[in-house]
Amino acid sequence: MTETPQPTPDLTPEPTPARPRRRSLGPRFALAFLLGVVLVVGAGSGALYAYGQQYSGRVLPGVQVGDVDLSGLTPDDARAALGDAYASLAGGHVVVSGPDGDLLIGYAEIGRQADVDAMLDAALGAGRQGEPMADLIGAPQAALRGIWLEPLVTFDPAKLEAAVAAVANTIDLEPVDATLVVEADGAFRLTPGRDGRVVDQGALVAAIAAEVGSLDAPAELREDVVLVTETPVIDAADAEAALAAGERMAAELVLTRGTRTWTIESAELRKLITFSPTVDGGIVPVFDVAGLDPLIAAIAQDVNQKATNATFRLSGARVVVGAAGKEGRALDRAATRALVVDALMARQGGTTEPTIEPVVAVTDPAISTADAERFAPRMKAISSWTTYFPIYVNNGFGANIWIPAKLINGYVVGPGETFDFWKAVGAVTREKGYRQGGAIINGRTEPQGALAGGICSCSTTLFNAALRAGMKMGARRNHYYYIDRYPLGLDATVFISNGGSKQTMSFTNDTRFPVLIRGINTRRGSAGYVTFKIYSVPNGRKVVIGKPTVKNIRQGRDSIQYTKSLPKGSSQRIEYPVDGKDVWRTVSVFEAGKLLRRTTYYSHYATITGILLVGTGGGGSPDPTPTPAP
Repeated sequence: MTETPQPTPDLTPEPTPARPRRRSLGPRFALAFLLGVVLVVGAGSGALYAYGQQYSGRVLPGVQVGDVDLSGLTPDDARAALGDAYASLAGGHVVVSGPDGDLLIGYAEIGRQADVDAMLDAALGAGRQGEPMADLIGAPQAALRGIWLEPLVTFDPAKLEAAVAAVANTIDLEPVDATLVVEADGAFRLTPGRDGRVVDQGALVAAIAAEVGSLDAPAELREDVVLVTETPVIDAADAEAALAAGERMAAELVLTRGTRTWTIESAELRKLITFSPTVDGGIVPVFDVAGLDPLIAAIAQDVNQKATNATFRLSGARVVVGAAGKEGRALDRAATRALVVDALMARQGGTTEPTIEPVVAVTDPAISTADAERFAPRMKAISSWTTYFPIYVNNGFGANIWIPAKLINGYVVGPGETFDFWKAVGAVTREKGYRQGGAIINGRTEPQGALAGGICSCSTTLFNAALRAGMKMGARRNHYYYIDRYPLGLDATVFISNGGSKQTMSFTNDTRFPVLIRGINTRRGSAGYVTFKIYSVPNGRKVVIGKPTVKNIRQGRDSIQYTKSLPKGSSQRIEYPVDGKDVWRTVSVFEAGKLLRRTTYYSHYATITGILLVGTGGGGSPDPTPTPAP
C-alpha cells in the first residue's frame, strides 16, 4: 500500500525524488511511443489512401492479362487493349469431315471471340478485396508483386448448335424403302432400298465446344462427324422375299377334274397381283380376289353343260340307242374361287398347293345310256296322228310345217320331263328355211301375214299324238276360228307376236319310261301330210276321247267383193265363211284299268264372214262396195 505523507507545520520535508519519478516516466514513454506509432501509421495510411485514390476506377498497376499490361488503364482503354490484343480469336474455322467431303463452320459464325468483358472484370478486380484496409494494402502489393490473369475466350452455344444443324442438314439422308411394282407386261420390278444416315449433332457440338472454348485452339480445327445409320422400313431382304412370293403366286394354275384340266395362265394372274406394305414394316403381294371372277367364268363356260338324255333312233321297225346320255354339270363359282385363293395363299407362304379340283354340281340325265339300252328293245309306237294340209302360199308351200316336224323328229322326253314346242323348235328364222305364211290377224286371214305361218298344223298334230299316248297335257289354245282339218275342240295353235307374247304347246311325260317322238313328212301332189308317232315302253294306259259338245253355233256368212285388181269375170276366195261355236271335249286317261285323270278342253271359235273377190277388169274406177252373199 502506498502511504500519503502527512504535512508538518513550518517544516516542509523534501519529497523522496527517486520512486515517484520512475513511476511517471514509464507512462509518459508509453504514451510518447504510442503517439509516435499513431503518427507514423497515420502518415502511411494517408500515403496508401492517396495511392489508392490515384487508381480508383482504373486497373491497378502490375495487373496483366496474358501479354497485355493493363496497369493504370481506364475500363475503356483496357477494353480496347484487350480487344486489339485478342481479335485473332474470332478468326479461323472448324473443318467438319463428312462422308461427302469437308464442310466449314467459321469461328465468327458461332460467336467465338475474346471474352473481353470477363477479362476486364477480372483485371479491374485484381488486387481489390472489397474491404477498405485490405484494398489499401492490396494495391501496393499488386504493384510490387504483379498480378497475371489468364486470357478468356467465349462462343455462343446456340449459334454452334445452329451451325451444326445446318451442316447435318446437308449430310443427313432419309432412308429409302425398297419398292416392288408390276409393269404393264405383268413383270415384277424390284427397286432396292437405301440406308439413311443422321449426324449425331450432340456429339459433334460437344467435340467442337471442347476445342473452341480453349484459348490455344488452332485457327483450323478438324472434327469428324459421327453418323448414325437409319435402316429403311422395307429393306432389300423384305422386298426380295415379297418378290419371290409374288412369282410363286403368278405361276400358271391348273385345275383338274378327272381327265379334264383347265389352266389359268401366269399372265392373267400377274394382272391381279400388287405389292403392299404391312403394318409391321414388311411388304407382301396382294391378290385381287374379285379379278378371278371372269377367269372362273371362262372355266365355267367350258365346264357347264345341261344334262343330255340318251337318244333313240329307228332302225327299220326297231328302236335302238342313238347318242349316249351326258351328265349335267354346273361349276360352283364361289366355292371354286375360294379353292383357287387358298392355293394362291399357300404359294405365297411357300408351301405347295394341293391339286385343285373345281367344285362341280352334277345332275344325271333323265335317260342315261344304261337306261336307253334297257328300254330300247321294249319300245313300240303307242300313238300316232296325221294332219293333211294343202301345199300353198299360206303355209310357205309346206315348208313352215315340215321344217319344225323335222327338227322335232328324234326328240326324246325323259320320265318327268316336259316337252315345250318352242324350246324344241328353237328360233324361227329365214336362214332355217321358213317362209311367209298365213296368219289370223284381227280376226282375218292374212295369207302372207307372218313368218312361218301355218306352223300350227305341226303343233296341232303333235298335240293329238301326245294326247292319245296318255301324256299329261300342258299349254294349249284353240285357233281364233275353227279349221276343219283339225279335230274339233282339239286343235293347238302356237305363235310369238311382235310384242313378245308367246303361245306354246306342251306336255309332260309322267310315265316311268322315255318317249321318242318321230316326225314324218309326206307329200302327194299338192297335198301335204305331217305325222307324229310316239314311241315308248307300253305303259298300260288307255285314252278315251269323248265326242264334242257343241253349243252357241253362230252361222258364218259369205260376201262378194269386186276388185279391179282381177280380170273381169274372174274370182278369188280370200276368206271362207266359218260358223262360230263353243266346243267342249273331255279326255279320260286310264292306267291299269283305273282312271288316272280326266280333262275337259274348252274352245271358243269365232264367226268368220267369207270373202270372194270378183274381178271387174282394168279401168280406173274404184272397187265397188262389197256385196254380202246370200
